[in-house]
Amino acid sequence: MRYLPVGLDTAHKNILIFGGGFLALSALNSVINTDAEIYMIAEKFGGEILEKEKSSEGKIKLKEIEIPTDFQFMGYDIVIIATENFELNEALENRASSRNMLYERYDIFSKSNMSINRSITQGPLTFSINDSRLNPTLTDIIYEDLEKFAKNYNIEKLEILSDIRSELVRKNSQNIDEIIRKLYNEEVINLSTFLDRMDEYRVEDIDTSKNLIEHITKGVELKVEKEEEPEKYIQEGLDSVEKTNEDEVIE
Repeated sequence: MRYLPVGLDTAHKNILIFGGGFLALSALNSVINTDAEIYMIAEKFGGEILEKEKSSEGKIKLKEIEIPTDFQFMGYDIVIIATENFELNEALENRASSRNMLYERYDIFSKSNMSINRSITQGPLTFSINDSRLNPTLTDIIYEDLEKFAKNYNIEKLEILSDIRSELVRKNSQNIDEIIRKLYNEEVINLSTFLDRMDEYRVEDIDTSKNLIEHITKGVELKVEKEEEPEKYIQEGLDSVEKTNEDEVIE
């Protein structure tokens, strides 16, 4: 595996895309949902790029100019080279490489020092595919399949289970991974079913854990419903546990 899939922080970053045709549109689609500002330079832009620019509320900035092979550019966090001119792309890549810029070239599998994955975000989950060696039609087919797959996950359930795990870790409970796996596999989980099977989950310090989980999952069925303010119940649980501990010390 040449390129290691990683997540780059795009907040307060800027991306430069060279090109205004099909390759540039593909590059734009790969980064349009990031937090970065996107700058595009080309002699002319295709209709789809122009439409995306109009609906981007200033996120995408276009500039139509002729790009010579000795074009000077700097100050961008990420550079994507995607014009329809092979020789121009070669010159732009040489400059980016010589300046140690983070860049990817779209027309050939080159010496690019990065490869942007095409991604789908579903709540806290991100699924991505690297299409650098596939033709665009195959990439679209796989992407559509991935979109359908991502929708199979109950995001509310995942978020609540994450809240429960965080608090179990905080309280040094035993067998946390086993507990979360069992809860995840339940069709419907609510407070009563969790407490009824507490012995099976083998949570250490059962009284404290009951108190805590009751506040985290108060009124919640993981499959279908989530409280609007789960943080409120988490904090209530913590306050209650801490108060109980204080009372025991005083007595």
